[in-house]
Amino acid sequence: MTRQLWIVVALLVAACTPSRRADVPLPPLDPSRLKHEQHAQIPCVSCHRGTKRPGADDHKPCDDSGCHKKEFLGPPGKLCTVCHEQVTTQPLAAPLKDYPTTAPWQSMPPAFSHKSHMDADKMEGTVGFHVACVDCHTAPDGLQVRPNHATCSRCHAAEAGLSRVARMEDCTGCHVGGARTRTRNRLIAGDLRFSHDRHKTDRKGVPIRCEACHVRSATSASHDDHVAPRIESCVGCHDDTKRTPYPMRMRICETCHREKSATLTALAPRNHLPATERPLDHTLAFRRDHAEAAANSAARCATCHTQMSGNPRQACDECHQRMLPADHRITFRELDHGPEAAADRDRCATCHVVEFCTACHAQRPRSHGFVGSFEREHGRLARLNVRSCITCHVESFCTNCHAAAPAARRLP
Repeated sequence: MTRQLWIVVALLVAACTPSRRADVPLPPLDPSRLKHEQHAQIPCVSCHRGTKRPGADDHKPCDDSGCHKKEFLGPPGKLCTVCHEQVTTQPLAAPLKDYPTTAPWQSMPPAFSHKSHMDADKMEGTVGFHVACVDCHTAPDGLQVRPNHATCSRCHAAEAGLSRVARMEDCTGCHVGGARTRTRNRLIAGDLRFSHDRHKTDRKGVPIRCEACHVRSATSASHDDHVAPRIESCVGCHDDTKRTPYPMRMRICETCHREKSATLTALAPRNHLPATERPLDHTLAFRRDHAEAAANSAARCATCHTQMSGNPRQACDECHQRMLPADHRITFRELDHGPEAAADRDRCATCHVVEFCTACHAQRPRSHGFVGSFEREHGRLARLNVRSCITCHVESFCTNCHAAAPAARRLP
C-alpha cells in the first residue's frame, strides 16, 4: 500500500471518529412531588407505615386526618399527580408513579457512611458481627442495588435491641432535608445498560467481589465521596476471554450500549481498551508515516497517548526526545541539517531548544578549516550563501575587517 493511501486511511479514521457528546443536563425537580418541608409537623411514621407506599390503604393516611379532605371530596385534581401519572376520573386508568421514585432527584436523602458500616471493629462491638456488602445489598429475591427500609430495620428496628444506633422511628437520624441528585455521574443512563445480577460470577463461576469494582466504598464517609466505579475497572475482566465471553468484550459497543453509535473505523475511548489495543491504521508502516496523521488531528493521538507531556496538540516530544526522526542519518549533522533548518526552523524547534543550536554553533565549524586558513576561503563561501555566515556572526563582525581592508581586497 502506497504512502498516499495510508494518509487517506488516517484521514478517514480521524474524520469518522465521533465527537464526545456532552452529558444531558438533569431535568428540573418535579413540581408535583410531595414537599416534605410542608409536612414537617407530621411524624414520619404517620405516612410511612411499613414498606408500602403512603396512600396504598385506600389513600390513607392522606384522607383520614382531615388534611386533604377537600381535595378527596372534590373532583380529581392537582393533588392526584403526587402519586399518579395522570389525572382521571377512572381509578383503574390512573397508573401510579414508581415508588420509591427513580427520578434523578432524591428528596430527603439518607446520610449514609460506608466507612462507618464497614469498620470491622466498630460493627463487631455494636451488632456482634462484621458487616459485609451482601448483608445490605442482598434481598430474599436476589441482589438489590439500593437497600430499603426493611434492610436497615434488621439492625435499627427497636426489636433488634441494639444500643448506640439510630432508631427506625427517628427518621432524622438517617435522613437530611432538601434534595440531591440520585446518581451524580449518571453512568448507567440513556442507552447504557448494566446488570448487577450478571456480575455475580464470571464465566467459570468464580465469584466477582464487590470490591473489584467498588474499590473506594470502604473509605467513603458520605454520599459526596462515594464515587461510581471507573470504566477502567471493567477492562481487566471484559478483555480476558477466560472470564468473559468474546462477544462481551469492551471494544464491542453492544456489550454496554443498546444502540451502536460508533463506526468500524472509529476509536473507542482509551479507558474502554486494554493497554495493548491499537487502532486499525497503526500498522508496521504507521510509525514511519504517522507525521501526516498527527499533523491533521493531534487531538486524536492524545485519545490514547495520555502520558505524553505538553498540550493535546504538542504531545510528541517524549518519543521524539529519545527516537531520532528517519532523516537524522549519520551524515545529517555534517551535510543536511543546515539546509533543513533554513527551510523549516519550526520543525527543528519541535525537539530542539535554542540552547541546543548555540551549543554546537559556538564551536568552530569544520568548514572553517584550521585556524588562519579560512581567511582566504571565506569570501567565496560568503558570496555563495552569506546567510550561513550570519547564523553565528553579526554584521559588525564582518565590518571589523572589511572596513580597514584595501579597496582591492574588499568584497563587492
